[in-house]
Amino acid sequence: MLKRCQVFCDFDGTISRKDVTDELLEAFALPEWRVIEASWRAGEIGSRECMRRQVELLRCSRNELDSLLDSIAIDPGFPDFVAACRGMGVPVVVLSDGIDYAIHRVLRNHGLDDLPVYANRLRLNESGGFGLESPHADPSCSPDCGTCKCALMRRLALSGIEKVLVGDGLSDFCAASEAADFVLAKKALLAHCRQHALPHAAYVNFHDVRDMLVGLERGERTLEECPSIPAFAG
Repeated sequence: MLKRCQVFCDFDGTISRKDVTDELLEAFALPEWRVIEASWRAGEIGSRECMRRQVELLRCSRNELDSLLDSIAIDPGFPDFVAACRGMGVPVVVLSDGIDYAIHRVLRNHGLDDLPVYANRLRLNESGGFGLESPHADPSCSPDCGTCKCALMRRLALSGIEKVLVGDGLSDFCAASEAADFVLAKKALLAHCRQHALPHAAYVNFHDVRDMLVGLERGERTLEECPSIPAFAG
């Protein structure tokens, strides 16, 4: 039954329509952030070092930061999805390799600030600049990642339930391969799941995800049957 599920959601590009960190860097960071990005894409540094160095290049006030965050749109179906999960007793947890302050601000703007969030921690320095800490890194699993989602999923999982991951990108690969019982995927994560034959279904938006979970709650299908649902095909 669905009440035996627990949902773990990525944020950037999954809940939010755009990558929020990229939006902040584009608006406020010194140009050197692109050089750091190129080093990460070339595999010369990990995502944790990349983000830490990029965040240190932000040049804006807290008000300017908040103003941009207040313009960030989320998937229109996400609030209904959360409401449906709460109505069915399904816990929803946000796991992100992004910035906690940004995530909390965006979720609060949509009345969802009570969702548990695990992400990199934004720090305001005495000089007025910004820094980044990674309290959820796990060097024993992925030394390069700021937030180890697979370690968090194992630690936060409730006993005897299915762990469902909803995501879209590279930061979800570890959790999909090592911790999730089932994955709802799009973009790069979908290709990863297909390549490694992981139990998964494709989705377009959270209206799709909500409809699937409602079907599970009603006993109309099991997790293993989800890939055959037309809405998740492709």
